Amino acid sequence: MSFKGLSILSIAILFAFLISVTDAFTLDMAGIEKSAAIYNSKIESAPYILTSMLGSEKINLIVTRDNGTVFRAGMDIVSAKIKRVVDGGFDDPSILITTTESAIDDVVLSKDKISEFKKLTDDGRIKFEAKSWLAGAKIKAALSSTSVLQFGYNLFFS
Repeated sequence: MSFKGLSILSIAILFAFLISVTDAFTLDMAGIEKSAAIYNSKIESAPYILTSMLGSEKINLIVTRDNGTVFRAGMDIVSAKIKRVVDGGFDDPSILITTTESAIDDVVLSKDKISEFKKLTDDGRIKFEAKSWLAGAKIKAALSSTSVLQFGYNLFFS
């Protein structure tokens, strides 16, 4: 995998992690901020080679709740850490992630979170949209391999 692919992989891992913290994840700013703090504490112990390549991105997360309301938050990733979470998101994100509360629930409740996450991305229930064609190619490459996602997930969470 290329070093640039690691940046997109980190975004996929970050999102998978945020939705896998089963009793901590809620669709509100407090829940996202708590999950971001947990992620940041984990990323500090990741190997330098990985953290130095995770890159910087502005990510907007848009989740349609089961009741029809929409939750929007932005995450400013700088040198692999979530530096800030922005209510409502950014006007100029580099990555847009859209999904539904039911898709998140499916991942949270799954015994094999990575396989379920991959299935939902393949089915279009979790969508990653890059704002450039190159970032789009990297997202497609990173998300196309369950083994790559599992490798990244294991680095942080096993």
